[in-house]
Parts: sequence; structure tokens; C-alpha cells
Amino acid sequence: MQLPFEVKELDRADDRLAREALRVQLAAHQLEVAWLNYPALPVLWPDLAAVRASRERILAAFEGEALRGLVVVSRRPDGGIHIERTVVDPEHLEQGWGYRLLNRALQDESSCSVDTAEVNQAALALYHKAGFVQTQRWTTTDGLALWRLEYRPAEPPALKLGADGWVTGALQQPSPNCDERGPGCVPELLVVHNISLPPFRYGGPGVEQLFANRLDPAEHPYYQGIHQLRVSSHFFIRRDGRLLQFVPVGKRAWHAGVSSWRGRDKCNDFSIGVELEGCDFEPFSEAQYRTLAALGMELRRHLPLSAMTGHEHIAPGRKTDPGPWFDWKRAQAACGLALG
Repeated sequence: MQLPFEVKELDRADDRLAREALRVQLAAHQLEVAWLNYPALPVLWPDLAAVRASRERILAAFEGEALRGLVVVSRRPDGGIHIERTVVDPEHLEQGWGYRLLNRALQDESSCSVDTAEVNQAALALYHKAGFVQTQRWTTTDGLALWRLEYRPAEPPALKLGADGWVTGALQQPSPNCDERGPGCVPELLVVHNISLPPFRYGGPGVEQLFANRLDPAEHPYYQGIHQLRVSSHFFIRRDGRLLQFVPVGKRAWHAGVSSWRGRDKCNDFSIGVELEGCDFEPFSEAQYRTLAALGMELRRHLPLSAMTGHEHIAPGRKTDPGPWFDWKRAQAACGLALG
């Protein structure tokens, strides 16, 4: 399968990749100098030798064979990491490459810092989206205002399942795409999915529009093939940990489709569907795992849930989500559910 994108370690011994890394970094530096109106901004690597001699970790984002951006990371004495520079090819801005690079760099890291100029609103917005908060402001001797940002993923919301099947602490957006469970059917299984609309882009209203039957086929080419679908999930967890609910847990959401679990078909009858904002090709966020854990624990207090599984497991060959980046061991331990 051809990956739509990939973030991996830069092979700086590869002459072509090293030269591309230098080109992208110099082009991004030139653009940032213009944005900041600050000619004294130091360049990260002045030449090819500097790229090859760099001791920092360099993660590179690729679209096919084409290099789209880089994030350069150093290890701090306290064990955390510091983002030295995040650069995206100026010809491919506003396509999600900066977030993909940060998301990969933050995988398995609990402490991270980064410094950026106060006037660089695009960079500040990117770091906020990735879970950073501004902690310290200072000014250089020549007048450039800088911010230190620290990685502080959101804590999960306080959740409480009501008798009506709706969870307090979740943003409630009722979907018409649901019905009654079959006779004698109760929620026994938590099914984890991933979704992003448009594909591989996060933060927009596409998922809510899909579950409300309001997806506009003219808004994006991908929507032309799915706007007529009538689907839903009980819950949706955004990258920043926010929880949305579309269907009360006592009703059947239309999330699993043709499916089977332990010899039982029609998994919608006896399952709870949870969509994670994401895709098969990159890690999920720390905030999402925290919210999923809080949700799983609250549901277990009130429902006969006994296991969790993925859409890929109950519909093999048809579905692949949540995919290879999902940490099943962590999720199972946090939710207290057996792996189905």
C-alpha cells in the first residue's frame, strides 16, 4: 500500500535527502526572515556539511518521495526534548505538514519545549494545536520578542453518564443516524475507530457534518463519494482531547457495518463506537488517550462492557482502523477492558 504521507528519521547520509533538507531549511528560513522582518534570525544549517554533522534528531515528512518538511529535536539535560526548528517547504504551507512533524516528534515524550517569535502567529497557532502553552516571554537585545512554550496536553474532561444515556462533559450533538438495539442486546464491546474529514486533516467540522447528514459534496472532492452515507458513532475524540457525543449509549449507533465479534454478527447491536480523530498513518495524541481512558472507565461503571477491539478486528479485510499506530496495550490497561 502506498502511504499518503510518512514521517521518519532523515537519512542524512543519503546525498539527495541531505541536499533536499538543506534546500527546504534555507527556503523556510528566508520566508521566516521576511515574516518577522528580522534579518538576524540564525540559520540552522548554512551548508551541506552542517546538515550531515548535525547531532540533533531530524524527522522528515514525505509525500511519496518528496520532502515536505523537517523538525529538528535536541535532548535536554532533564530528559525532555526541545524543538530546535520546525520547517515546512514554503510551496506546501497550510497542508498539515507542521502538525504531522510535531505529532511524530512528541510520540512517547512527556516533556517538550520550543521557542518562537511573538509575531510568528502561524507558529504559535501550530504549537497550540499540538498541545503547547506559552509559559515565558522575553526580548532579545535587538528587540525581538520571544515566547517559550511547553508541551502540556489537556487533561480529560470530568465525565458522568446520565440515566438518559448522554455523558455530561461531552459536547452533545444528536445524530439522526441511530435506532433501538435488538431485543436483549446491551453494550458489551467498545469498538475503536479513526476518522478525519477531509482525509488526514484535523480540526474541521467534517465529522460532525457527516454524522448529521449535512456534509456538502461541493466543499471537498472526497465528500462527493460519501455525503450520502448514513453513519454515526456514539463518541468522537478530537486531537486536543475534546469529547463529542452523537448517540446515547442505550441506542444503536451505525458505526460498525458488516462485522463479527467472537462469532456474533451485527456488532452495532451490542457495542459502543468511539471515533478518534486521526488516520492509520500517524500516532494518536496524548490528550486523546487520556480522554479515551476517562470515557472507558466511566462507561464501565454503568454498562456491562467487558472488552475493547478495533474496527479492523471486527471487519478484517474491509476496515483497517484504528491502525498500527494505536497503542492497544496502553488503552486496554487504562480502560480496564480485555482486548477482544
